[in-house]
Amino acid sequence: MTLDRAVAAPLLPVRTGPAINPMVLDRPMLLPVLDTNALLTHACWLVKNGYQHDKVTALAGTGRSTPYIAAHVLGEIVKHLPRMADDAHVPEHQVRRLLGAQILPALRVVDLEIRDHLSPQTRHILRVDREMPKRHRGDPDDAPTMALAEFLGPCVIVTEDSVFSRFGVAVIEWIPVAQSLLRMANLEATAADALVLIDLALRLCGAGAHDLVVLAGRNPLLATAAVTGLLWWCYRNGYLTRDNWRQRLARLGEATAPLLELTVNAVTEHQTLSDSLLVVEPPAYPTREQLAARYLARCGRPLTPGELRDALARRGHIISAAQLKRDMQTHAAFVRAPGDLWTIGRPVRQQT
Repeated sequence: MTLDRAVAAPLLPVRTGPAINPMVLDRPMLLPVLDTNALLTHACWLVKNGYQHDKVTALAGTGRSTPYIAAHVLGEIVKHLPRMADDAHVPEHQVRRLLGAQILPALRVVDLEIRDHLSPQTRHILRVDREMPKRHRGDPDDAPTMALAEFLGPCVIVTEDSVFSRFGVAVIEWIPVAQSLLRMANLEATAADALVLIDLALRLCGAGAHDLVVLAGRNPLLATAAVTGLLWWCYRNGYLTRDNWRQRLARLGEATAPLLELTVNAVTEHQTLSDSLLVVEPPAYPTREQLAARYLARCGRPLTPGELRDALARRGHIISAAQLKRDMQTHAAFVRAPGDLWTIGRPVRQQT
């Protein structure tokens, strides 16, 4: 199966809303980190093609792939927007309006600390070797995007900048990358919703069965009579015969076959899409700030330090709530809301 075919022929319906609980699926989410070139190219393309197929807002709507940008991208958009709009032959004011009203509000802006730029792969971007040909040098202007991808990893850099391609951390064909991320996020969100519904159904069945057991314990004679009567009625109507059970199991198998086939196809498609992406992996030994940031970036809602402590503990990371709060208070990437609720990144408040 080719990537284009996998994207062009979806096996599951297109989602119209975010996942009920995106974290119920025990699989690391791949977060998209966008750079300036990709955002401006996408905005110009939308204006030129009738504002259809906005991949950025679609990614944000899945609940499994919130797009993030480094703080410097906002300034670069203001700087490069006139030239990009002119090159694309579209009105600058229309691109500006689209960015401010639709695309940028779907993003989260993360302010990093200087120490975050010293992570292993970001050092390659920062290093400028004057003896090398210019096309092979690192570009310090792109370091914040690389640092953000490592800070929140695993991430996929959505870019048109060749510097990431030269260092083997991204590809510059950003459209298939965005399509693959969107399709993967849709598949994962659908799977997460299915797990939530299955869990709810089992809880309801379990609660009903428990109530019946309690009722039978309180009224053993009545319960025995009811069960005896039910079994006698099933026997008289042929529901307990071997042929009847075979027929019902065969019908059940026929009914579930399409669902099983759909599940197998979805798993195959997900693996194909996953294999097609270049992923920026997190460092082997993450800091406390990185552990907190990665969970907050994926859970879909703000958390108190105590809730974050419990969530990290379930993943084997034992950090006190007081320590987490101190770490978040001293790092610019974390944003506090009323009620001592914390999240990662901030919404775009300014219009370009």
